[in-house]
Amino acid sequence: MTNPFSSGSNPFEFLLGDLLNMLGSQKGMQPEMARQMAVSVANTPANQSNVDPLDRIKYEELTKILQIHLQGFAALPGISNISTEIDLVNRVDWASRTVTDWDKYALMLQRVAEVHQDENEIHSEVGSEIAEQENLTQMIQNLSRMIGPSMIAMQLGSMVGHLARVAFGSYEIPVPRPPKSRTMIITFNVDTFASNWGLPLDQVRLWATLRELVMSAILSSPLISYRVEELITKHIESSTTSLKQIQDRLTRLDLTDPDGLQAALSDPAGLFNLEGHNDTQKMIIDNIQTTMAVIEGLASNAMTTIGGRLLGNSAAIDEAFMRRRIERSDGERLSEQFFGIEITRAGIEKGQDFVRGVIERDGEEGVVPLWTKEGAFPTPSELEAPGLWLARLELEP
Repeated sequence: MTNPFSSGSNPFEFLLGDLLNMLGSQKGMQPEMARQMAVSVANTPANQSNVDPLDRIKYEELTKILQIHLQGFAALPGISNISTEIDLVNRVDWASRTVTDWDKYALMLQRVAEVHQDENEIHSEVGSEIAEQENLTQMIQNLSRMIGPSMIAMQLGSMVGHLARVAFGSYEIPVPRPPKSRTMIITFNVDTFASNWGLPLDQVRLWATLRELVMSAILSSPLISYRVEELITKHIESSTTSLKQIQDRLTRLDLTDPDGLQAALSDPAGLFNLEGHNDTQKMIIDNIQTTMAVIEGLASNAMTTIGGRLLGNSAAIDEAFMRRRIERSDGERLSEQFFGIEITRAGIEKGQDFVRGVIERDGEEGVVPLWTKEGAFPTPSELEAPGLWLARLELEP
């Protein structure tokens, strides 16, 4: 790709033109850029070692015990069709695999941004009276179009890297993984959590393994998985993200600062913003929040029932885990914003109350329609009235 702006007298034109050349030569490299960013952010402490073989043996034993207790548990989708093998990984491995699993959502956002950019260009007029300014404006527009996919990819990498620092396993954010993706646990994070909160290590390891298996069972259910992915897709497709936003940020950069562009690309507070949603977007987010509440309710019920048998009382671990989740840093919370998810104590408690209310009225079998009947998920209003939800299902064929 030749530099179309090399004849201008503005020295910034040469810099931007060279940058365009560089980005043009890296077409198709966005997934690798996202992975490198994720690994860089996740790599703390640096040069993380592989998992201790003795820990692998302990987790294998835990998994076998938990699988026995999960078999036939009526208030969860069956686990016979999912892999209950656990991959023990470090933060870097988790980040690398998660970028691959979530890359399709970044591609969705990229397509949405490009569509909005095209619409903006159709309805815009260039008002510059000075040819050199027109040239620079056009250059910035071209740069934003080319750098947009790179910025979105690096935003994905940044949010995954930050999440890798605290995640217990694959389902720190309740988002389905690809069918062939094996469930992961970051042993360093589990052990650090136990140490920081003064909790018994063996109990925390059992609790963390149980939660990953429970979430895997829930999110591997075809109907639940489809619902979550459909809502996330609608959330991303309704986004107002535009490459114009990237252009606006680039025009505010001091291009004489060599760290300016890198900072813009890797800013963990970047493109995803929950403010200013229209009515359609608010409805989608309400449905996402309701769905997440139900998933959390199902998981909590299984953790209380099965965990109670094995741990006696896991209230201290439950509360510590809850507090850690709702007190995330901005970098960690970016993942929730990207998917339209907001994990709050109130939301989790609503889900717990809903599942508890259904089981009290109709037994554990009462929640089975959630993963066996299309359209069975409660509406936001039914979430607070499990009796009305059960009544609706009875009236439907």
